[in-house]
Amino acid sequence: MSIYKIPGPLLIAMGGLFLSSGGAIFRSFEMADPWAIYFWRSVFFTPSVLLFIFLTSTSNVTEKFKSLGWVGLLCAALYATGSGAYMFALKYTTVANVVFIISVQTFFLAIMGYFFLKEKINISTGIAIMLAAIGLYIMIGTKISGGSALGNAFAFVIPVAFTAVVILIRTFKHIDMVPAVALSGIFAASVGFIFSGPIAISLHDLILVFFFGALQYAPGFICLTLGSQTTPAAKIGIFTFTEALAGPIWAWLVVSEVPPLGVFVGGGIIFLAILLKTFKA
Repeated sequence: MSIYKIPGPLLIAMGGLFLSSGGAIFRSFEMADPWAIYFWRSVFFTPSVLLFIFLTSTSNVTEKFKSLGWVGLLCAALYATGSGAYMFALKYTTVANVVFIISVQTFFLAIMGYFFLKEKINISTGIAIMLAAIGLYIMIGTKISGGSALGNAFAFVIPVAFTAVVILIRTFKHIDMVPAVALSGIFAASVGFIFSGPIAISLHDLILVFFFGALQYAPGFICLTLGSQTTPAAKIGIFTFTEALAGPIWAWLVVSEVPPLGVFVGGGIIFLAILLKTFKA
């Protein structure tokens, strides 16, 4: 089955699962320069998205890029901004803070979808949002620290940028925005190269950054972009909670951070919220 035929909410959930390993991967790098990681991740990310476009496109690929217009360029810039902010947020504040702040996009999406897209929030969606918020707090609320104000500010850029992208995708549904994802990688690689220090990389980090760009970030944002075209904004916020749900598991597997009981309790509540929106409109 073509990925374009997969239901939007399922694509959103898949996207969140792909992106959930980001914190664990970032913490595993030997290099410390976020600009260099940003550059190298884009080096592998961009060709992966371009390959996806060429393999799945049934029309002229060049025309797809031309049809993006100013909307696609803006989406690409927002994607690149959010991914850059993610690098610096993880450098300057805790993973728990980053996950918690990113998750406020659930409320941003519901509110912006209501005002800009006239998408109503029904009772089941409202209940699911509140359940997910409670579950998230139980999972990581006790781990939230003051952190660095700079790191928290960078983290806050991420949900703002993603919400803006979703509103644009939902408004211009007729435009395939996957090419904008590829453009964002070109933007990111260019900016990362300009601002990074030495870009020499160890074999350990090269393997990590390949996984980060080609196998984690690329499929994650392809799924989120395609899923956002057919999924109401408030539902997108709920199904992206798979990122928060799976993040502690990756931390457990990759950096041996054993999850406390609250992770399982809160994760179960988030899972219930996702199930609610899976089986009820």
